[in-house]
Amino acid sequence: MSIRNRGQALFAQHGKALLEIGALSALGILATAGFQVAASRGLGPGGFGLLAAFLAIINVAAVGSSALRNSVAVVAADSRLSGQSLVKVPGLGTARRRLDSSMVEALVLGGVGMVVLSVVSPWLARSLETNVTALVLTAATILPYFLFARAQGLLQGTGDSRSVVMWTTGSQVAQLLLALVAIALGFGAIGILVVVLVTATAGALGAAYQTRRLTIPVIRKPFSIASSVVLLLTIAFAWLTNADVILVRSGASELIAGSFAAAAVLIKTTLILPTTLSLYLLPRFVNRRGDASMTKFGVNITLALTFLSGIAMFLVVLIAGKPLVLLIFGSGYEMAVALLPWLALMWLPWAMALAVLVRITAAVSKTSLVVLLLVVAIQWLGSTAILPDIYGMMAFNGSLGGVTLALLFLIHLRKTRSVETSTAAPAR
Repeated sequence: MSIRNRGQALFAQHGKALLEIGALSALGILATAGFQVAASRGLGPGGFGLLAAFLAIINVAAVGSSALRNSVAVVAADSRLSGQSLVKVPGLGTARRRLDSSMVEALVLGGVGMVVLSVVSPWLARSLETNVTALVLTAATILPYFLFARAQGLLQGTGDSRSVVMWTTGSQVAQLLLALVAIALGFGAIGILVVVLVTATAGALGAAYQTRRLTIPVIRKPFSIASSVVLLLTIAFAWLTNADVILVRSGASELIAGSFAAAAVLIKTTLILPTTLSLYLLPRFVNRRGDASMTKFGVNITLALTFLSGIAMFLVVLIAGKPLVLLIFGSGYEMAVALLPWLALMWLPWAMALAVLVRITAAVSKTSLVVLLLVVAIQWLGSTAILPDIYGMMAFNGSLGGVTLALLFLIHLRKTRSVETSTAAPAR
């Protein structure tokens, strides 16, 4: 069977699951957007500005927990492939019952984050002109985020991507509904933070219950080289795709920074497609490392779909950018309309690089980690030197995204050829 026919067969086999995951993810995205809109309208500019500061802290924890989820997924899928994964079967018992490496990693990362934020809460309270209670609630959400991510990683690693998306979307929908109740009752920002804590905790407990019979083998030590590489790959790329707003805020005027941030909210939705596909493809790339044709097809179809969605985004904002900005953000963001088409082009190579990163992550590529760390430094130095020229900065960042895409794709090709060579070797 040719690579093309085999790819078509794979797509036919898994297409329904991908569509279901995509629909559930879309519902979660709408719920998250609704949560932001409800909070901004219910609290007003002052209250929402304060809440946004707390949510920004939580988002930092979310990046780390997402990295942990990917790490656990890769290690769990790899363990499953090698037959080492322990699954408790009633009546048969298990190996030694103890905290596995993924639980240790979640407790350490989440616990350290929670303790550090709690310690600096008095200082942050004075800086943000708020009470310590709000910051304590924010700190309390960090550990549940990591425990939730650990459970989702185990589900993803066993190939149950549908459950991962259902838990995520379910928590997002619950968060929206409970936030509406809190706003209606006049509980303000504190009430919404309680909602975030409750939904994160409920999600962590529910997903943990579903994965209670799954564990990473005891021979896997916490923060192994493989898990650490995956963690750092995810964090480095998350920084690369979020640093632009920070850099523009520090190097340009408030008007430009606000307009850029608003435009970025719309354009970064192009990352949704490769992110959603990664939930499904990551464990399969791990489980089928020896199947070069499947790997090629998975990467190529993800790249193609991401490219098409990016071009569609460019055309949409080019034609309907102004009414979209007015509808979502209101007046005062006219500059964002002019930035939208250029941002769409800038983000296209980064979205495609994310599509390749899924395969790179499954391969636990140390070379890719070195590349991304170098790109982080180049992005910071180059953007800082170019700003406040916002269009020059976008051209630079887009070009850097193209170079990153090319380098990651070359690493992918090299690894794929290595698999093909090793597979063909016995036949010679």
